[in-house]
Amino acid sequence: MAKTALYQKYRSTDFDEVVGQEYVVRSIKNAVRAGKTGHAYLFCGPRGTGKTTMARLLAKAVNCEDPANAPCGHCENCIAAANGTHPDIVEINAANETHVEDVRELIERSRLAPMQGRHKIYIIDEVHQLSSAASSALLKTLEEPPENVIFVLATTDPQKLLPTIISRCQRFDFSKVRKDLITAHLLHIAEKENITLERTAAEMIAVLSDGGMRDALSIMDQCASYTADCITEEAIDRIYGLTSVSEKIDLIHNILDKDLQKIIEKTRAYEERGIDLPKYTDGMIDILKDCIVYGMTGSQNSMKIISAKEAESIISKAGTSTCMQIVEKLIDTKDRYKNSISASSCFEVILMSVILDLNSEPAVVKTVHEPVRTAPAKEEKTEEIREEPAPQPVIEKIPLESVVSLLVLCSKAEKTSYEAVLQDIKSLKKMEFRKFTSLLIDCDVAASGKDCVILKCRSQAIASRINDPEVNKELYFFIKKQKQTEKMIYAITDSDFSEAAREYVNAMRSNSLPAGMKIEKYKEDEDMEETSLDKVLRLFGSDNVEVIGG
Repeated sequence: MAKTALYQKYRSTDFDEVVGQEYVVRSIKNAVRAGKTGHAYLFCGPRGTGKTTMARLLAKAVNCEDPANAPCGHCENCIAAANGTHPDIVEINAANETHVEDVRELIERSRLAPMQGRHKIYIIDEVHQLSSAASSALLKTLEEPPENVIFVLATTDPQKLLPTIISRCQRFDFSKVRKDLITAHLLHIAEKENITLERTAAEMIAVLSDGGMRDALSIMDQCASYTADCITEEAIDRIYGLTSVSEKIDLIHNILDKDLQKIIEKTRAYEERGIDLPKYTDGMIDILKDCIVYGMTGSQNSMKIISAKEAESIISKAGTSTCMQIVEKLIDTKDRYKNSISASSCFEVILMSVILDLNSEPAVVKTVHEPVRTAPAKEEKTEEIREEPAPQPVIEKIPLESVVSLLVLCSKAEKTSYEAVLQDIKSLKKMEFRKFTSLLIDCDVAASGKDCVILKCRSQAIASRINDPEVNKELYFFIKKQKQTEKMIYAITDSDFSEAAREYVNAMRSNSLPAGMKIEKYKEDEDMEETSLDKVLRLFGSDNVEVIGG
């Protein structure tokens, strides 16, 4: 005898066994037990979410001989309904019986009185596949329904139905089942079936099922057969060509490190293992989304895939704005898989494109508390002199002494005032402002003076980005235009600001505070030929910068 599939064996037999769909269950149960059922219901939603199961439960409940506990499961009507032999419960699949003749025959039979129960119930699955003529015939019956007849229509595609049919039904929209509910249900069934199922494996199946309980049970059934009833995360990886979360996190670090060689090596290895790269890309997006949520809220409660520690390892290296940039790139390029002959080549190109975007960000100048070194003058020669390329410096962080000299200029009143300015800037919604708002979302006002503001950031990457001369100038004029506020902007990490604040307090106690930094603001009519080095020197002061490389 053939083995009964798990999704058939564990189909819900009463309302309390239905997983998810709480509002649908409560509404139907209350209507049945109060004797207030309608003549037509429309159940809509993704596949495998319980539409047909709920239709059968409704059919069983309205004919149950114990309405207060319907469906009781013990009366003659409930037993016949469970066995599929009840003469007053008729199921048809519109995918196979789409012609008007089929519907007309159904309508003629519906006019006959119930044979065994109080109601005749017609369950029409995939109702959107009925022909136009069949839909029109069904509409006529819904307008003037026979007494004691209930129609239950189920569909995954309600927009294909006639609006007049929808308007004559009580519509219930079934949602995808939550992953935690699927996980718990799978573990419960595994225990009953004596199947060893790791929780991480159950969670992975829940992700693969995409909110469909039937799909989840089918996947578990298949995995149980493959693994001899011992389902592990590794086994699911092998069956469905998946990779672990830690592997995806490692690859994200490779991207942030711009280590193209390792990325290519891993992509080739994934190809040999038969990894589903479009799904892998979705997994990376989910991980980066968790990082963005954690970076913006500092809370682990809203994270679904990774831990706070794993998120911090990425955020400290990239910052939320860079994570968002990578996510947007991955989403924008996902369609390439559909037209690509080789998924691995497509994956490599997508990641190369991400790295190029990261490389295109302006580079930084390492700042130290020393004077600028100049090269010795060269003797004039008659032959042509080749000019050395201008130094391309990289900003790491503002020196501690410079931060202390900025704090000398700051006051509590100015800080409070600028906090309101920054909050207003962060709340701007226009896409054209996103370049700035996404950069500032991870920043808070650490201190502020009449002509300067110190922002504290979650990561050095964000601070360095704000301190980049080009970005700093654009940000200065953006805030000036939006809030009529002209303050030079300096960015440091939380930890660096705490250290600078301690130095400031110690210097104040010992009466050894330095002079305040001389602030030179940007001008609208600045010479457009000003070099990056000139801008850095003006931003941080020539005494605080050492040019490295040349």
